[in-house]
Amino acid sequence: MMGTNAVRRLMGVLDAGWRGGTLHGLRALFRLLAWGRPLPGGPCDPTRVRALVIFSTAGIGDTLSDTPAIRALRERFAAASFVAVVHRRRQEVLEHNPHIDRLIPHRKGPAGFFRSLCAVRAAHPDVAVVLRVNDPEILPLAYLSGAHTVVGRPANTRFAFLINRPAPVPDWHRLHGVEQTLAVVRELGAETADPRLVFCVSAQARERIRRHLALRGLEGEALVAMQIHASPRLAFRDWPEASFIALGRAILQKHPVRLVLTGGRGDREKAASIQRALGERATYFAGELSLGDTAALLERCQALLTTDTGVMHLGFAVGVPTLALLHPFNAYRVGPYGYGERHRAVVLEGPMEDEQGNLRSLAKLPPERAYAAFCELLGREAAPRNP
Repeated sequence: MMGTNAVRRLMGVLDAGWRGGTLHGLRALFRLLAWGRPLPGGPCDPTRVRALVIFSTAGIGDTLSDTPAIRALRERFAAASFVAVVHRRRQEVLEHNPHIDRLIPHRKGPAGFFRSLCAVRAAHPDVAVVLRVNDPEILPLAYLSGAHTVVGRPANTRFAFLINRPAPVPDWHRLHGVEQTLAVVRELGAETADPRLVFCVSAQARERIRRHLALRGLEGEALVAMQIHASPRLAFRDWPEASFIALGRAILQKHPVRLVLTGGRGDREKAASIQRALGERATYFAGELSLGDTAALLERCQALLTTDTGVMHLGFAVGVPTLALLHPFNAYRVGPYGYGERHRAVVLEGPMEDEQGNLRSLAKLPPERAYAAFCELLGREAAPRNP
């Protein structure tokens, strides 16, 4: 019998092959299948569509940005059942979404593909809607789902020939993330007057956070959340530790609040260092909370301070006034959308790149600007001093 480590090594080899040569072979295979068995297509009468499968397998922020498009589809196909395929590590994003009847958590690799395929086909969808394609196997899944109509943006995938109801969206890269997938579902006549993100916090998560806060003596305190993040892959979007400390000190000196430091497991060290510098009026939660519990915590906060993270989008969705510290690289695509004056975005000023053509670091965004925007967010006048 193979040991656990041997099984993991074997699965790693299979996944690597799947991502490499296997997918090239699949592309040729599906070209042949699409030629021999084209999808019937035809109009999508909302009264005759019994089931839809929706593919949204991106990160936390992009999946949340897809929720207005899902709402639009629900408003268009009100009588249909809705199944959503979501990345297995992101299923909590859509778990309690009122517009979805069932979730299928998707895992990359050959085993995950066939497991998802069986689950999708069991739903007997009439229409498959591909909102985002981070994984190349998603379009083959949509094609094999049994749906007579596959909707998606051809330029987002190497399997564009499997889409029989294309949504070109030529200005995709100039649109906000919410508008991107709303443009895709307009191909089906779906539209919504409410472009806000959707995340429903469970009663269980609220109770867990109530207990967390009670144990730390924070229940009833005025809380401000500070999302700490360090991204080795996209480090230019990160704000340095010293800037978080400077902003935190300014807030604590002027405002009678407690700071709660959130973040993922990889952010623990940075968050702990910031907490030590800020002292007893800052509490460390980084790496300790699930996404749902983080949302329940944000519901109790007066404000959220964050860079471009999945938690930033979560803040928008749960309604906590959010101050987003953004790099001009993608501020237009990820900032608050459809919320009026509820949230604020502070964007690094000046050119996006330096003289050598490298993206400038968000470290160039001064804490003074962030502090002034924080005071404005809370409807208070900024103190005439630097943090």
